[in-house]
Amino acid sequence: MRFQPFGFRRLKLSDPAIVVLTVAACALGSSNTLAQTPLESLDSSEREQSTAVVSEGAMQDSFLSLQGIVQLADEASDAVLVEDYDLALRKLQDARELSNQLSNFYQQLSTVFSGIDNRIYEQQRRMALEAAQLRDTTTYRLALLHRAQNQPELAVPLFVQIVGSQNPTRELGNQAYRQLYELGFVRSSFEIERDSEPEVPEAEDSSEAEPVSEAEDLSEASETEEDASAQSNPMATLGEDTILSVKGVEGLMEDAQEAVLSEDYDRAIQVLQEAREISNRLSNYYQQLAGSFSGIENRIYEEQRRLALESAQLRDEATYQLALLHRARNQPELAVPLLVQILGSQNPTRDLGKNAYRQLYELGFVNDPYPRDRDR
Repeated sequence: MRFQPFGFRRLKLSDPAIVVLTVAACALGSSNTLAQTPLESLDSSEREQSTAVVSEGAMQDSFLSLQGIVQLADEASDAVLVEDYDLALRKLQDARELSNQLSNFYQQLSTVFSGIDNRIYEQQRRMALEAAQLRDTTTYRLALLHRAQNQPELAVPLFVQIVGSQNPTRELGNQAYRQLYELGFVRSSFEIERDSEPEVPEAEDSSEAEPVSEAEDLSEASETEEDASAQSNPMATLGEDTILSVKGVEGLMEDAQEAVLSEDYDRAIQVLQEAREISNRLSNYYQQLAGSFSGIENRIYEEQRRLALESAQLRDEATYQLALLHRARNQPELAVPLLVQILGSQNPTRDLGKNAYRQLYELGFVNDPYPRDRDR
């Protein structure tokens, strides 16, 4: 029996799993960050009390609608059931992108009507919330699918986005953070207190489907994953050799140094560029997580800030080595922008910042040395 990554089931707009932010749809497999509207930007009362609002009309059959997104999720479910994971990923990518677009469109419309027509303003904000909920639940499902296919590097940024959008104290945000902990991307666990019987909004048409609580739906997915592990197909984790870690970036920089010693400068440049890009991504991920835990759990907040700073320091060191290589190859026009970036990040009073400025001075890009001689 092949591994089914999670408990797929048909979704309906009346399904409370959509409204309560359960894990019930599917979404994008790209590691690129979407410009998304976080749920935390919406009022808490709207997050807790909103129900799906669907307009009748021509858009009802369009994919650029809540119905269309749910249809894409259903098609992804069908693809998973027949083990066509590539098709499932494509459907989920479309669903996540469209739900993010919808959320942004409705948010823009609500802003336009602010102070003009409160009824339309509130309606568009509710629609923005519903679309954002779909985006985050599909993002979670997509991240699970990547993890199930042994692609943890693609799952991590998606889980980070969910924590930032949902807040780690809410069920889906906490589930996403737990996945990061299981993957080994974060070092501290974080649990929230759960009510024994969580409240669930009523479905619009109870005859179509029984209400499924968020806890029940998440439990169903977890049980499926446990069954898969029992079949010798465990969920992937970030191994010790992963490059998506501080240790992994340090390994890349060591590889670059070996390439320089063997005078393979093209490879050294390629590896340093990779180290620079990955360390920058890591710094951004950890900074986002730190922001999510600010005022919630100071221990995790400080831990993520420290990891963000470590990653940023590695990024600047890789950038400096890359600039030196460009200068050694008589390509000062490639070295200068990198050295300027280091100064902006490091501050000229720190050692790496001083070294970067000294390089700019030696190149003739700046005229005054720093620090100045005492006699001058």
